[in-house]
Amino acid sequence: MRQDSGIRMDYSRSSKQLNIMTKKIIIISVLAILAIGGGIGYYLWNKPKTNAADVKPNYVLPADSLGAAFAKDEEAANAKYVKDSVALEIQGVVDTSFVNEGNESVIRLTTSTPDYPVNCYFNATDKASANKGELVIIKGFCTGYLMMDGVQMTKCARMK
Repeated sequence: MRQDSGIRMDYSRSSKQLNIMTKKIIIISVLAILAIGGGIGYYLWNKPKTNAADVKPNYVLPADSLGAAFAKDEEAANAKYVKDSVALEIQGVVDTSFVNEGNESVIRLTTSTPDYPVNCYFNATDKASANKGELVIIKGFCTGYLMMDGVQMTKCARMK
């Protein structure tokens, strides 16, 4: 026979306390992760944007050479020119200048290869324009070739 010693262990109460502690730890951990993620997102959102005017160009070339490089071998031109850290300074003759639907100023430079003009996109805050036939120097970052639209350059700054 078993005798009752008079000491009772209330296991259900201690497991409830453990569950509450576990839930608190999980909630605090999730909130900490969200706060850290929010802080990183806020920093990246407000980080100063790279503008080509502030960067020394990696390549200085005529618009004809850039268009010809993409016409000859698009993959090789992408490998050479299409990188975030590669700034280009190009010189060319203006074909057209306009503001697109995204409120960006665009200057299109002619090249000797008609299907490969160079389109230079300026930020909405940087209003750039040029007259047809004008010789300009523009720094920017190449993003590649779009069929029927030409070679694309973004974050441009007009140097001359």
